[in-house]
Amino acid sequence: MYIIGILNIVIHIKFGLMDIIGITKLLKEVRIMKKRTTVFMLLISILLFTSIVACRGKDVDENNGEPADKVEQTTEDIVENDEETIMKDFKTMVKSDNEPFTLVKFIDENIEKVKIEYATEMIKDLEEVQEGYIERYTDQLFMEEHQMELLSLSEIGQTGRDEMENKIENLLFFDETKIEEIKNGNLNELVKKLIQGKYRLINMEGAFYPIIDYEELKVYNDYLSEEMKEYIDIKSMDSNMPTILDAGIVISFDQLAERLIKTENYILKYPDSIKYEEILRLYGVYLKFYLEGSSNTPIYDFESKKIKDEILSSYKKVKDMDETVTSKVVSKYIDIIGENQNIIDENVLSKVTELHSEAIATIEEQK
Repeated sequence: MYIIGILNIVIHIKFGLMDIIGITKLLKEVRIMKKRTTVFMLLISILLFTSIVACRGKDVDENNGEPADKVEQTTEDIVENDEETIMKDFKTMVKSDNEPFTLVKFIDENIEKVKIEYATEMIKDLEEVQEGYIERYTDQLFMEEHQMELLSLSEIGQTGRDEMENKIENLLFFDETKIEEIKNGNLNELVKKLIQGKYRLINMEGAFYPIIDYEELKVYNDYLSEEMKEYIDIKSMDSNMPTILDAGIVISFDQLAERLIKTENYILKYPDSIKYEEILRLYGVYLKFYLEGSSNTPIYDFESKKIKDEILSSYKKVKDMDETVTSKVVSKYIDIIGENQNIIDENVLSKVTELHSEAIATIEEQK
């Protein structure tokens, strides 16, 4: 508005239409417009200042007098301190030789409060404690008449020999629904501690032994790293159904092949894993059984010495898989067997050690 008034003066002068009275009137108008403009700008400044102060005041008031960004940082610090405290308490429990069921209880109450790295560390430590307690718990299971009572409650003590052969999975593991039927107080308490500590009881050669129940550890999967989840999945295969019992392979060769491929994939995917050596050894065990069978489960027919059809069929399936170390080794083995007219003798079995070593070396080279 101020600028428009000046322009009016210039226009009047240019056209000679302006007199003294006109000039005076215009100057007065200009002063009025200038004053109004000043007042207007002042009002705008006041409104802006008030708005800024109000917003800042709101941020401070809502956070007990602290700026919003400072409060957010403080909250993060509190959460981090809580996680550190939880882990410190857990490590103290581990060092204090607490039993697995006690650690499980602590983990159940706190795992969702910590980040993935800490949760994964918790389960890793739990597994180490579980492994350390297996011998102690085994000794306790062989005290008094514990084994007799467990066997009497299992299907082994209630089933005839002919029926047992058709119910291997049911016979292998102690039925946890029978816990309340255990009359011996010490045994009852022991079995409950085992189940709560993520173990299960497996029957081997007529007696029950504790093993880690990796299937139960999967309840923590939502809080763990992918590496730990895949490790637990691999270990759960044997805790759900062992590969071999009493020198006999108790799963099909197709299932054994699946375990082989899973372990190989893990090894190649996580070359820096703290579980690398353990899974590599497991791969070696699986491969040896897959290529030559076991003393109670040979890969050939006793009479003809020819390789069993179902086993040769499994080999061919592995050969046709996407290129893996396992598929290449099995492909070579099929050629060796074929050149020997499918007869499995010392000439064929003597090649297993060489093929086994080749597979392990090839996997290690890719680390």
